[in-house]
Amino acid sequence: PSDKLSDSPDHKVVEALNGKDISFLTRVRRDDIRILTRINGDPVDRESTLGAQAINVYEPVFSTSGPDTALGALDISVPYKAIAESIETSYRHMTMLMGGGLFAVWFVLATISWSVTRRLRRSAAVNQHLARHDSLTGLANRMAAAEYLDHVLESTGDRSVAVVRLDIDGFNQINEVLGYENGDQFLVHVADQLRAVATPTDLVARIGGDEFGIVMPDTDGRGATDLINRLRRALLTGVELGGIGLAVEITAGWVQGHADHRAAEILRRAGVAVRAAKAARIPTLGYNSTLEGFDADRLALVSEFRHAIGSEQLVLHYQPKISTDAHKVVGVEALLRWQHPTRGLLHPGAFLPGVESTESIIPLTDWVMDTACRQAAVWQRIGRRLPIAVNVSARCLRDPTFADRMLATLVRHQVDVRLVTLEITETAVISDPARAAATLRRLADRGVHISIDDFGVGYTSLSQLQQLPIHELKIDRQFVAPLLQGPDGAAVARAVISLGHELGMTVVAEGVEDDATLCALADLGCDFAQGYRIGYPLPAPELEHWLENRETDCEREHEPAARGLRDRG
Repeated sequence: PSDKLSDSPDHKVVEALNGKDISFLTRVRRDDIRILTRINGDPVDRESTLGAQAINVYEPVFSTSGPDTALGALDISVPYKAIAESIETSYRHMTMLMGGGLFAVWFVLATISWSVTRRLRRSAAVNQHLARHDSLTGLANRMAAAEYLDHVLESTGDRSVAVVRLDIDGFNQINEVLGYENGDQFLVHVADQLRAVATPTDLVARIGGDEFGIVMPDTDGRGATDLINRLRRALLTGVELGGIGLAVEITAGWVQGHADHRAAEILRRAGVAVRAAKAARIPTLGYNSTLEGFDADRLALVSEFRHAIGSEQLVLHYQPKISTDAHKVVGVEALLRWQHPTRGLLHPGAFLPGVESTESIIPLTDWVMDTACRQAAVWQRIGRRLPIAVNVSARCLRDPTFADRMLATLVRHQVDVRLVTLEITETAVISDPARAAATLRRLADRGVHISIDDFGVGYTSLSQLQQLPIHELKIDRQFVAPLLQGPDGAAVARAVISLGHELGMTVVAEGVEDDATLCALADLGCDFAQGYRIGYPLPAPELEHWLENRETDCEREHEPAARGLRDRG
């Protein structure tokens, strides 16, 4: 027979049979043969009518005596319909299962993709917001202020725009005393007040640190100063931080810009104005061209100052201090002057603020201390025991070797320690209270007198006054000037004098310009006074001449220095 066989792993499948000879079964040995056919479709059946599909199974039959040769085959027909329906049902179930699984996978992937995309968009939005806003206060930052200013300049045409920059006075002391967390709350309070006083078209920004800015479209200088005044009144209401009520003092600078100006230039000019206002100690200052070069000049002087200490360009002038009752000279204050080779005689305000931010302040203080002690020794040898007050910076009080160097200077010049008084500012004490207290106690234990300068304008608390070895309080000139303006004008001076005496300290008033003020201070019980009405700062030889004339001529006891010496102050 011509038959076709195909092999499978389990059995042999015959795809077609030709003829009725089944001798092929002898070749399959004990394997069965399964054929998909139709009933009556087997050539052995010789039927012309075909029936339903069926599975024919030929099972070989062997002799028990000769198992190697098949005697015949058993033909079994199994209907295929049920099998086909089962296969179709299984296929549909498998298709549905695979489809459902694929849909579930797609749904999960789509959900993950949507979630990730939403987070990325939200993160991008947050980053975009943070790129243009301050994270602490929520205000616009410097970049956003510049962008808004550029937009305003492009759209206003010939109309003007004003830019205000504000700097919080003494903010570093708030951070150092009350902690950075309270400092952050303080900045948020200032930001809230700025939002409250600004108009809807104004952009309020935090420029950096404790500096804020306001861009004011369609506004001139008067509008800018009005806003500054409203803000200053709002900030004076104060805020309580760490159990302490604080009122905010600000220094402001403003500039008026036009469409032909760039945003960066306008912001720079506003910065120049606010720095000049701080240097001049005035609350508000508008920009003008005369302020240009302010910072450049200051930097140039600081750079040149490094060579001034060793080149005999520095000198000390001495301003007398008298008792308010007997008008007797009780001491002098050493005031630094710089005899600049090209700019002439410079007062400390022109260069000292810049020098204080550098390491040059330490050798400068050492030089002042050495020069003052040398002069005190000279006067001591001729029988003139004239105490000298020397100003000391905050950086020196933080220097652990400062006290040793000062005591060594006193020993080197053989000066009585009672002839030297250290004048320190409230800022110097509060910047590092622990170190300042340790330095001051060591000096006070050796007999050096300690004085708080410019008292009333800083943040010294009563507890610090009690803990520090302070012997003297100096009332700042801004509280002495209004002394004759009625009870309110004298209130601060009266309170400081009373406080000082209650704490066992002497009290000195600065900035005495006339006889009436001197008499008012005497009536209030102030111990000592100094100012131009009493005497101008003079070099040591000229001061000696002034003292000799004062001692021999009682009529000149209340007069200032000779007319020819007035301009030297």
